[in-house]
Amino acid sequence: MRILHFSSDDITGGAAKAAYRLHVALREVGHDSQMIVLRKKSDDDTVTQAPPCETSLWASRWKRLRQIIPLVRKQIPTANYTFNFDLQPQVNFSALLAGQNIPPDILCLHWITGLLDVRAIRQLHDHFRCPIVWVMADQESMTGGCHYSFGCDGFARSCGHCPQLSLSHAQDHSQALWQRKKEMLADVPICFVAPTSWGREKLAQSSLFRHHRCELIPYPIDSLTFRPYDQPIARDLLHLPQDKTIIFFGATYLEDRRKGMPLLLEALTETRARLKTSPDDVFLLVAGLNGNQLMAKLPFAGKYIGQLNDDLSLALAYQSADLFVCPSVEDAGPMMIPEAMMCGTPVVAFHTGGAPDLIQTGKNGYLARMADSIDLANGILAFLEADNGSTFRRLAHSVASSNHSPNEVATRYSTLFHSLNQDKQH
Repeated sequence: MRILHFSSDDITGGAAKAAYRLHVALREVGHDSQMIVLRKKSDDDTVTQAPPCETSLWASRWKRLRQIIPLVRKQIPTANYTFNFDLQPQVNFSALLAGQNIPPDILCLHWITGLLDVRAIRQLHDHFRCPIVWVMADQESMTGGCHYSFGCDGFARSCGHCPQLSLSHAQDHSQALWQRKKEMLADVPICFVAPTSWGREKLAQSSLFRHHRCELIPYPIDSLTFRPYDQPIARDLLHLPQDKTIIFFGATYLEDRRKGMPLLLEALTETRARLKTSPDDVFLLVAGLNGNQLMAKLPFAGKYIGQLNDDLSLALAYQSADLFVCPSVEDAGPMMIPEAMMCGTPVVAFHTGGAPDLIQTGKNGYLARMADSIDLANGILAFLEADNGSTFRRLAHSVASSNHSPNEVATRYSTLFHSLNQDKQH
């Protein structure tokens, strides 16, 4: 079966990596999977960078005018978080479609901000007339542009009065985009795939797509890279102490408000205050961008290893740690939870995202009450004081492997693809 994926990036960022991993997994089970991206960083021949379009002289001049004329600039909304304004992509769409000599059986959409707008999605459907699968990397597919709603339930109605926009009113940009999606996509037979139960719950609230088919299929994770490994060797390779209990945490952007680092700081401070053993026995390992300021506030000794751009280095970090802590408070994943567990590392996390799908308190980690830093500390302390760490590690690996192995995930997608094609024929 020929699968054509659309993703803004191939290997840069968590959503892109997830899309690329699925692409690879589908090829490994025999599908002709191809990927079209806005920005290509890999050397994979099955990934194609979308052809750019020629920007007209007037378009270039208008862009400069918008930036320098105050009156015009004031009419352009800005957002206080990542937002899809559904601008016309600078992609030669006609050339892109003409380059598909063999029509796809399935169109698979991922994170597509900047690559496809609503009109382009409709055009893809009308051109190929094949099923569309939209993998929910976040909430953007069902909202008026926000990637995460942060508790706002506007997407359950018709958006408008968006709290993330500088120009917010009843008919603001979010309401206009919601209306455009309703007019152009409501009758398109899109099947949504939620990588976690969090995504499925959000789609069930969506005023746009709550009646569309939704399947829960986890992301594939490379089981040859993310696997249990000799902890002393992993620590030696990363120059970490052998005689400490190592707690690992990280995010692509540590300052991202979704990632909950202030709550983690509170939890670690509480952990130190209640710790029955010496705080010198605990060592923190921190990964991500802009971690130096965070390191200065931490109540335990530790090491900042920057952003880990390759899977091998990331796997070594998990394998060297005794515990992974994920303080995310708004997340469609995160992938770091199953990655850590695939490496046999127990996880303490808030009850959100994909954490409830994998973590069983007292068996392979701890699910803390949402945004409750004291309960997050309870989970960390429970692990530090437990004497069955090896059992935790074994069960963490077992649960994650059964859900996220590439072959298992690719098989489930294959079943879905065949089902969608049968529905199309009928």
